[in-house]
Amino acid sequence: MNSTIQFGFWNYVESGVMGKEAVRDWADLYCTLPMSFVFDPKIHKKTDMLEILDECEKYGMKLIICDRRTLFRTLKEVGEAAFTAGVKAAYDDFGHHPATFGFFVGDEPSFEEKDQFIRAFQIVKQHTPNLNNFGNLLPYWGGGSDYDMLVGAPEATHTEAVEEIIGKSGATLIGYDQYSQCLNEAHNRECGINSYFYVLDQYREITEKYGIPFYTSLLACGHWGYRTPTEDDIRWQIYTALAHGARGIIWFHLYQYEVGGSYVDLPLIGKDRLRTPTFEAIRRQQYIFNEFYREKLDPLRVTDVYHVGHLYDPNHRFCADDILQDVNGKFSYPTILTYYKHTETGEKWLSVVNAHQRLSNRITLKCQNGNEHTFWLACGEMKLINVKNL
Repeated sequence: MNSTIQFGFWNYVESGVMGKEAVRDWADLYCTLPMSFVFDPKIHKKTDMLEILDECEKYGMKLIICDRRTLFRTLKEVGEAAFTAGVKAAYDDFGHHPATFGFFVGDEPSFEEKDQFIRAFQIVKQHTPNLNNFGNLLPYWGGGSDYDMLVGAPEATHTEAVEEIIGKSGATLIGYDQYSQCLNEAHNRECGINSYFYVLDQYREITEKYGIPFYTSLLACGHWGYRTPTEDDIRWQIYTALAHGARGIIWFHLYQYEVGGSYVDLPLIGKDRLRTPTFEAIRRQQYIFNEFYREKLDPLRVTDVYHVGHLYDPNHRFCADDILQDVNGKFSYPTILTYYKHTETGEKWLSVVNAHQRLSNRITLKCQNGNEHTFWLACGEMKLINVKNL
């Protein structure tokens, strides 16, 4: 499958509510892998989806198609024979379009729905050759060592379930969502950040085992106990996720299509698609990624991740190695050090991310060869270095 880093978003708007003009917003946002409007062949027009696909092709984007015929909960509703027929029809309708990335199989299966999710994925994969279908899971390990107390099941149960889903489904990629990194001041923010990093590590470890990438769904709107993300939060989420091996970011979510439920400051509002400061923040940060990072990061794969200044997991505490003696900051803020391997040249790279969510830091790398490199990083900002240049 395409190994480039992808940017997309969740889309809950029904097909036909907005036309192909909406695709311009996705392109202006520098998204590469948007999600389609929700399509139901019983009530929506096939031509509306095809127009969206044509427009995505025009802008060089691939589309994750959200078609009710391919959702795993539809399998439960209609049975396997009818579900299979629906998947075949969806593929005939949209699967051959050059802008089709794959079909959406569903979101957040409970443990009781695990087998249903797996079977639906198997059927969709069987009948949609050459596509990369997408399903989204939960941040199952959210409590770390306290998870048994929090959810009544040991962590191993959740690890085994995710391994079973990936191993049996045949998925070529998997996603999950987590927003605890942006808890508001009424909640334990440190615990939320710890959970965020821990779950990133778990998904990277499991997906590496099965040789597939993972995408993570990150916060783009205030709701419930989560604050409205600032541009600092957007930057912080992008580079902390990439530094932990994520290969795609799916923003939650793009459109405010109703009021109520505490959802505020979404990137686009109403049928007129009014652009908010959140839209502009994501647009700028994804432009910056494309302009300054993409060419270097796309061919790199994470091999090791370490943290300095904030030890959410002792296994990720940085110690001196054959390249670096020490990593320290002018201020004792959290810092992420990541090593990568270049997929074409085999060269070793590293990145340094200032993991403080609000404050800049001056960071010094002390190298085993006697060199020192000092630089300032804004909150969430990444410095990317070829190890041979240290």
